[in-house]
Formats: sequence, structure tokens, C-alpha cells
Amino acid sequence: MTIASHVFLLIFLPLAAFAYYGLFRRPRLKMFFLLFASYAFYALADWKFLPLLLALSFFTFLLARRGWIGAGVALNLGALALFKYLNFGIEGYNAAMTALGLSAAVAKALELGLPLGISFYVFKHIGYLLDVQRGRIPATSDFWAFATFSAYFPQISAGPISGFQETAEQYASLPDRPRHDQIYSGLLYLSMGLTKKVLIADSLGTLLASSTNSVDGFAGAIPAWYIVLAYTMQLYFDFSGYTDMVLGVSMIFGVTLPPNFNSPYLATNPAEFWERWHMSLSNWFNYYLFSPMSRSLLRKWGAQKRDQAQYVANLATMSLVGLWHGAGLSYIFWGLYHGLLLNFNAWWKRRNINIPTWIGRPIFLFSILLGWAFFMSPDSEYLIHLFKQLFGLGGLGDTALMLELAQNFATPALVVALLLTATGLSEASSVFNAGQYRVWYAVLWGVLAALSLFLLGGQIQFLYVQF
Repeated sequence: MTIASHVFLLIFLPLAAFAYYGLFRRPRLKMFFLLFASYAFYALADWKFLPLLLALSFFTFLLARRGWIGAGVALNLGALALFKYLNFGIEGYNAAMTALGLSAAVAKALELGLPLGISFYVFKHIGYLLDVQRGRIPATSDFWAFATFSAYFPQISAGPISGFQETAEQYASLPDRPRHDQIYSGLLYLSMGLTKKVLIADSLGTLLASSTNSVDGFAGAIPAWYIVLAYTMQLYFDFSGYTDMVLGVSMIFGVTLPPNFNSPYLATNPAEFWERWHMSLSNWFNYYLFSPMSRSLLRKWGAQKRDQAQYVANLATMSLVGLWHGAGLSYIFWGLYHGLLLNFNAWWKRRNINIPTWIGRPIFLFSILLGWAFFMSPDSEYLIHLFKQLFGLGGLGDTALMLELAQNFATPALVVALLLTATGLSEASSVFNAGQYRVWYAVLWGVLAALSLFLLGGQIQFLYVQF
């Protein structure tokens, strides 16, 4: 079960909301119900890894109480490494052994599977542990609040990554009865997110499925740029659609979660892009890794080398951002590439070089699109082929193929996505003004949500759930 499924939208969510407001009044009881609903959601989505979530929640809570912060961080990172990166290491080891002629020494990959949401709830745990270590917050004595924070069902699949203190404070004052402004805003966010996912992202995904599975999926510069642009919009509308749905569902239960997007393609430079794209992850890496690393390097090297400290911290941080997304060289290259973009941007700004926006903005967007070419490539063969096509080494493209793409049903979805992105209307927060009741909003998004529900397939996954 996912939040974009008939079971969740038509059965789980209505029943949970009815029980939440109809059966319980005290905030404490409501919090216990949210915990129960979260474990039920996880069991329905990925039951075999529910014990792992329970164990990591309990031991993170316990180790924080004992002051064993290092052990808690190691435990969470160890679990993440085991399930997400072990096979990547085994593949690298096997490649090295084969290259050395030691084929008999190869190891067998383990079929462990990737637990739902592990990349996200592990980062919530580590953020909590580091906050306790730094004295930002005390170690909580309320295990049930921490368990709810860890497993909270709207955000368990793919974030956004939130802090414990901000969330726990809301658990203490959960609304005793539904607030009309929260329900209204929540349903609008939910409707817009579902519409973005089904009508735009999934339409583009159908086209991209054949083009990104093999190097024979396209040839020529124009089809290649079309594919990269379509993937860029698919990923954005898929993930921001997921985020809108999550924020909307959480609003219905009276819990505010941090935003994840703020029209990233309206940014004018790489640094601003990362202030607008996947904001909760960017903030996490900035607060817990980049800033401490920069300060440490400055203390070690001195203020006269502050530029070098920033450059090293940028590259290290963005490499880990890439690795966080997946155990693959394409993700690491993508992270390194963005680290270089951030370094170039910092170098440029320090020299007070000004170029007109009409020149700088297209260059910036071009650089972001090239980054997604790294990200979308499943292997090095595909990546090399893609870059050859992007830079015209395969010609402009076959006329018949370009005509086929132009007439494809996904092209209108791409045009709509580009228009919404360019006008800043791609984010629910930009479209809706919470608390203002507009009948035409409700009618419009109700119709679009109904259409999306009708077109909704069986078990639809969001792209970022795989990370």
C-alpha cells in the first residue's frame, strides 16, 4: 500500500481520520492512535521490515537516554549500509577480483531487499542523536512520542525529514476536533499532489519507461534532450506531488510537516537550487555535515584558506548526497557534479562577476539538466550514449522519431509541467492560501482528484521511495 493507492485514499485514510476525531479527544490518546495507524500502514506496505523499524526506534531512544550517541549513530548507519550498500560493495569487490584474474574469490550478492523508508527514518534518528549530543535538545523520556515521530505514516515512505523537537511539541497539542481550515487545506494539498503524480508524472513515466531501459531507446540530440527534460519534469512532479500529498494528509491530522520544495527551477544559481530542492534533505546535510565540516577545516587550515575549506566541504557533502540516493556510480557522479557546480558558483560570487539574468539563467538550467542526465542513467554504457546524443554526436535525430515524440500523449503533460514550473504554480503552497475558502478551488481540484483516482493504476510507487 502507498499513499497513492485506492486502498489508502478510499479506505485507510477515511477510517483513520474518522477514528482519530470520532473516538479520541485527549492529545495523548490521539498520539497513540497515530502510532498504531503508522505501524498498521507500514505492515500493509512492507510488513517483513516492521521489526527493523521497531528495533531501530527502540535502541535509538535507549542509546540517546544512556548518552551513547556514537553507538546510536553507528547502529543506524550500520543498518542503512547493510540493506542499501552491501551489495554495491560486493559488486565492486567482485569487479576487482575479476580484473585481477581471481574469479574464484567472488562473493555472492545478498537478496535482502530495501526496507521502506529506511533512508529517511535513519536520518531522522541520526539527526535526533546529534541534536542530543550538541545539547540542542534533551534526550526524551517519552518513548511513545519518539516511536510516533520515527514511524509517522504520512512521511515514513520518503520524508520529508523532520526534527524530533518540532514534531513532539505538536503531539502534545493535537486538535481535539477537526479544524475546518486544516481539513480544507489538507484536502486541497492532497488533491493537487495526486493530480501532479497521476496526470503529469505518470504520463511522462510511461513514455520514459522504454527510453531509459536501454541505449537503443533514442538517438539524436533533439530526442535526447526531450528525454532528459521529460525525466526532469517527471521526477519533480512525482516527488513534489508526493510531498504535497504527505503535507495534506498530515494537515488532516493536525500535524505540520516541513516543506520540501519551493519552485526549485525558478532558482538562478546552484546554491539557490539546493535551497529550494528537497529542502529537508538539503537542510539536514547542511546542518549536520557541511557546516561542522567547514568549521573544522577552518580551524585546521586557518581563515586564509576559507575558500578551500568551502570547496572541500561542498565536494564531500554533495558526494554523500549522491550516495544517499543510491548505491551506484551514477548517483556519486551526480553528487560530485553538483559539488563542482556549487564550488564554481562560490568562486564566481567571490569575484563579483555579474552577468545578465537572461544569460546566466539559461546556463544554470542547462547545467541542472546535465546533472539529471547523470542521475537518470542506470549504467555507464547508457550514460556515455546519452551524453554523445546530447552533444550532437548522433546527429539531430531521426525525423520519424521526433514526429512520434511530438505526437505522443505525454507531450501535452510535458508542456503543462513546463508552464506550471515556469510560472511558479507547480507548488501547492504557491497555489493555495491556507484558510481562505474558495469554492472554485474546491470544485476544480475535486474534479481533478476524481479524474486522477479514476486513472489511478494498481500499486503505484513514487520514484523517491526507491531511495
